[in-house]
Amino acid sequence: MAQTWDTCHIEMSQTRFPATLEEWQAYSPALAHCSSTVNMPELWVISVVPSQTCFWQTYPRSIVITATDIPIQYPYETFGLDRALSIWTAGTLYQWPVFVIDAGTALTYTGALTPTDCLGGAILPGLGLQLRSLSQSTAALPTIALPQDLPSRWSLTTDIAIQSGILHTLVSGIIDFIRAWLEQYPTSQIVLTGGDAETLYRYLLQASKPKAVPKLLDRVILQPQLQGIGLLHLRQQKSDRSLLF
Repeated sequence: MAQTWDTCHIEMSQTRFPATLEEWQAYSPALAHCSSTVNMPELWVISVVPSQTCFWQTYPRSIVITATDIPIQYPYETFGLDRALSIWTAGTLYQWPVFVIDAGTALTYTGALTPTDCLGGAILPGLGLQLRSLSQSTAALPTIALPQDLPSRWSLTTDIAIQSGILHTLVSGIIDFIRAWLEQYPTSQIVLTGGDAETLYRYLLQASKPKAVPKLLDRVILQPQLQGIGLLHLRQQKSDRSLLF
């Protein structure tokens, strides 16, 4: 993967669809060197946010990924495309069985034994969502940022108390899910991905000292760009199939 970057969600109520190359260049660094719409690169889109899908599929060379494009058996009808791509990519890269922790807006746990035997998992609010929910849903609690280091468990200020409650509970929950999965599938790979993956991994390492948890965390593969790599693999598979005909 040559380059990655993050962009904010497009506010559809305040945005019209781009109509020219110059307007599209405002949304993506990858288009900076394009001289015309003819040499614009392909854009592969996987999204679980309908408004964002609606926006990006108007790009002249967009390819929108659907459930049938990901070679995995879905455990239930509303299973997310993002989770399907992550678990398939993790199994393809690191072998099966595999357990994926995706630290995005939502924090998801997904386990699979093979591409045709996905066991589903669990979903809870992600780091940022948990922090925002307290300030938005209570009268007196502030909006706070994530600390660089795991805070003291016993806190004497409101800000640190919020950090402690969310982070220590979340870290303990992640370790418990990993331990429970490995008890059933001891040869499994564990992959941590998503926008908050590096932050959570740092907290996990800090929480494990000097306990016996490090051996557990030795099994964790940190791969924040798992879905991007998955799209590359899907594109390569499509190219390989086209060569057969």
